[in-house]
Amino acid sequence: MVKTADNTKNIKGKEKLRLNIFSGKKISVIFAFTVLIFSCGCIGAGNEGDIASPDSGLTDSSLTSTEPSWEKDDPSHGNKADPDYSVVFPDDEVQVINITISPENWQEMLDNMTEIYGEFGNSDSKSMPGGNNGDGNFGAGNIPEDFSAKNHGSEMVNPGDPADRQNGGMPEGGPDGMIDEATPVYVRSDVTFEGLEWEDVGIRFKGQMTLRSSWSEGNNKISFKLNFDKFEDENPAIKNQRFYGFDELNLQSGYGDDSLMRDMIVPSIFRDSGVPAPYTAFYRVYVDYGEGPVYFGLYTMVESIEDTVTETQFEDDSGNVYKPQGDGATFAEGTFDTEAFEKKTNEDEADWTDVESLYEILNSDLRTKDPQQWREDLESVLNVDEFLRWLATNTVIQNWDTYGGNCRNFYLYTDPSDGRITWVPWDNNFALRDGMAGNEGELPAENPVLMENMAGFQADSVAENPRQGGFFPGNEGGNGQAAGDGRGGTGKSLSLSLDDAGDNWPLIRYIADDPVYYGKYLDYLEMVANDSFEPEKMEELYTRYHSMIEPYVTGENGETEGYTHLESPEDFAESLNELIEHTYSRYNAVMEFISGQ
Repeated sequence: MVKTADNTKNIKGKEKLRLNIFSGKKISVIFAFTVLIFSCGCIGAGNEGDIASPDSGLTDSSLTSTEPSWEKDDPSHGNKADPDYSVVFPDDEVQVINITISPENWQEMLDNMTEIYGEFGNSDSKSMPGGNNGDGNFGAGNIPEDFSAKNHGSEMVNPGDPADRQNGGMPEGGPDGMIDEATPVYVRSDVTFEGLEWEDVGIRFKGQMTLRSSWSEGNNKISFKLNFDKFEDENPAIKNQRFYGFDELNLQSGYGDDSLMRDMIVPSIFRDSGVPAPYTAFYRVYVDYGEGPVYFGLYTMVESIEDTVTETQFEDDSGNVYKPQGDGATFAEGTFDTEAFEKKTNEDEADWTDVESLYEILNSDLRTKDPQQWREDLESVLNVDEFLRWLATNTVIQNWDTYGGNCRNFYLYTDPSDGRITWVPWDNNFALRDGMAGNEGELPAENPVLMENMAGFQADSVAENPRQGGFFPGNEGGNGQAAGDGRGGTGKSLSLSLDDAGDNWPLIRYIADDPVYYGKYLDYLEMVANDSFEPEKMEELYTRYHSMIEPYVTGENGETEGYTHLESPEDFAESLNELIEHTYSRYNAVMEFISGQ
């Protein structure tokens, strides 16, 4: 059962308790060392300064802590502390996070990427690091005052290739037309935030198409995933380490989004529409990989679904979390494939009966023979009302890169409290626009690097049927145009009528074909346009966020060449008006469409 906004737990007030854990550990170790020495008689009145003998029992291992130095309910590091959203996900300031990775670990990350994607910057269309053709040199004076480059010095380095890359092969195609790509390797890092340190934090590169594109373009601004207790088996001193109650966090690079605001804003639109979605915040990210801190740019921190979204936005967080992807996850009859529904929780239980039940009921002949019974059965396994809210919101704002145009970028969660599956949106950097773009307003065919890197994603099914799952919603007749737009063809989001959703997207097609559900969908379209996506409210939000992040995107303290996805500072400036114009345009389109029903 999804919690309403008023019932969401663990969203704390502006409480910031700061404990210097790192200093505390030093004091604890010194005290323990002193007690051990005196208790074993290693230092006495007549042998001051003598070193302990080999048989004294004082070994390195005896001085190594096997327990965390913090209490379980410690607000910054303990795993019993409630997630503190006010600290990690503020919406009124830009945070700073510092990540230190040893040169050896950084090289391991790069070598692993080369094995997966080939040599860094291998795209023929790359004109400079970052794939930019414009100025791109936005700023250099951007070292945070409190940066602590542990063990690696602290001088700013000039942006450039982080390390030498090696040649490698490209990944092979996988099942269902999706690229069969390995998950990038985790390595150890140290994270510093607000004067506190988290040791041995797991870090890896993350993403799919955007990761592949950034790498091949030679752009160092790549998304990261952080796991704060990833290496607890190797280092028991960080067992159940948390970051203000969070275990996993994602740093999204904003690839393809000149505004750098979509990943921040879109989840809040979904939540305001009654759809569970992760919390987000802006972060300036600095990485020291052995040569001093480098400003990697402005990122969006995004909450992990399987970590705290299920804990704070559902009644019971012990259910199955799935990350579907590929033709085997379209819900079309006969396509179910367990490999297309990656389990993020309860992985050891080979049980997909909840998803299989949805497949069976959705495609049952009761849909046409007994619609009322079909609706009752469907609502017993799927939170249909929440799905209709998602569908209306997703269609109004225009989000091509998800179900209905591309079978990915969503999660499913089965809440044991009612046994129903709930739809959770994910990865929204290509929302709030008419179609897919590498840069604002640029369709796929105009971005050679993006087109090349999309080639392995469901390419065969798209070639055979442009309406089939993949990157290109719409069809041969150009019915993929948005209402009020008039432009059709590939790369467009679904129309407000949903007429262009085929049977290959049955969750949309069959629900839209049902008069009862379609009536609710129309109601939610109007609700979204007048409330959660109301133009004046959104214009104020766009303007406020744009002003808040501008100093860290352009100018003296802004992003730099090789660490930005912008072609020029002007693109960032223009992106604000584009978002505003898009929102008003969508409002008018919805009102026109509703009036014609």
